[in-house]
Amino acid sequence: MSFFNPFRKKKQPPSSKPKRAAPKSEGATRHCFVLCAPAEPRDLSRASAIAAKVLGRGYTAEVCGEQIVEIKHRGETMGFLAHMPAPVPGGEAEESADENFLWPNGREETAAHQSHVIVTVARGDLTPVQSAIAVSRLALVALELYDGIGVYWGNACVCNSRAIFEDFCEDISEEHVPVPVWLRFQVVRADNDEVGLYTLGMPQFGLMDIEVDSCRMPVGDLFEFVSNIAHYLIQSGPVIEDGNTVGGSEDERILVRHLPSMIDEERLVYKIVFS
Repeated sequence: MSFFNPFRKKKQPPSSKPKRAAPKSEGATRHCFVLCAPAEPRDLSRASAIAAKVLGRGYTAEVCGEQIVEIKHRGETMGFLAHMPAPVPGGEAEESADENFLWPNGREETAAHQSHVIVTVARGDLTPVQSAIAVSRLALVALELYDGIGVYWGNACVCNSRAIFEDFCEDISEEHVPVPVWLRFQVVRADNDEVGLYTLGMPQFGLMDIEVDSCRMPVGDLFEFVSNIAHYLIQSGPVIEDGNTVGGSEDERILVRHLPSMIDEERLVYKIVFS
């Protein structure tokens, strides 16, 4: 499904607007977690070769002790991979994989991980999008170096399989952002055989999350529609005002309101209202 831009303005009366403030940004993503099946890492002597293969020319890796790999680009430190010989604490990875429709057996498969790698970006002068891209690219190195099975993106409470993560990050750039691995898309069942959906993770880009209370759209189409809106917002900023309309074509007009979230009424979200 294509997504038509720009957003059309269709203002609601001022009295109908909620007076709550939008949530503050949770801050740019600076780390994620790569899940590994074995408790001990594989041969790290391949680190520099893998960094160059995944990231390109000029990238190298230096093994620092038994647990840390430092990734550099022409001598400048880009980030670190820190292997932890234990699962992600508190069952967070398993819970984040549960009900992720992109990873149907996610809970069972993540439960098999015995260790994890903390992937951290070193640079502090990046925009939220640039930082997320940098973390994602470092995670691709970690997946190959440590034979990872999945990636837990804590700022969105989402865990995706290695195949999904690598697929969506294949052409990663500021023009092609891998929204499904940076956000959680949670499907919910509404009344009368309708479905709803909400996202988690947009505040890492200084944006409100997106929600659909109910609609008759097939789940796959709804996911694509919301994903496209999220992609546009991440690239363009908070350009959808309360009362604007969006659509998949020039003729489609779907209202967007700034309203309390279905899962936390103290938090404002972009509420897509299908009539």
